[in-house]
Amino acid sequence: MSTLIATPQEQRALLEVQELDAQIARAKTRLASLRADEEYAAARAEAKHLAAQLAEAEQAREDADRDALAAADTASATRARRDRTRSRLQEGQVSPKDLEGLVHEEATLEALLEQHDAAALAAMQEADAATAAVAETTQRLETARRTVSDRAEHLRAEGAEVTKVGRRLAAERAQTATGVPQPVLARYEKIRDRNAGLGVGTLMGSHSGPAGTDLSPVELERLRALPENVLAECPVTGVLLVRL
Repeated sequence: MSTLIATPQEQRALLEVQELDAQIARAKTRLASLRADEEYAAARAEAKHLAAQLAEAEQAREDADRDALAAADTASATRARRDRTRSRLQEGQVSPKDLEGLVHEEATLEALLEQHDAAALAAMQEADAATAAVAETTQRLETARRTVSDRAEHLRAEGAEVTKVGRRLAAERAQTATGVPQPVLARYEKIRDRNAGLGVGTLMGSHSGPAGTDLSPVELERLRALPENVLAECPVTGVLLVRL
């Protein structure tokens, strides 16, 4: 592998490029996390669920209203029959033969009316409960949709800010990279691609930043023997080393 030549100033510029690349990578990661925001996804799922619940509640209310109207009509019809029978009895213009039948009919209709009134009341209560359920679900859905909207606005604002920072970092990176020899930059980028974003680090004393450990005396002696303008490589990770 060819020797990489870079002045101390160019080596420091390479470290700056590495730091900028790390910041750009963090910005990209943040943008990705914003796009996959779990809180936003959960809020949308809740709103969708409540919308389905509201549709069911509205259908239930429609059915309950129809049943209540039918029950009220049935009770009204029974009451009208009872009233007609009662009027005939009160008028007294009934033959003895028909009197017993009318008395029995009135009693039967009175009992039936009691049942129909009870059914109408129950149906009306069901309709009221269905209406209340629609109102409650509507309120919950509106709250959920506001949550979705608020979270979306927050994500858009943060995403715009992260994008703005990312563009500034990219411009700064491009400018800083002009201070690094092209062969050095190309090697750095190749190493960085295969080392999870790390292409260059520092050697401070005996400690290799990329490796996170102290190098052996033999390796240290070999690296220290290199000319100042020659970029070293970490014997553990293969990452470029700037000796400080």
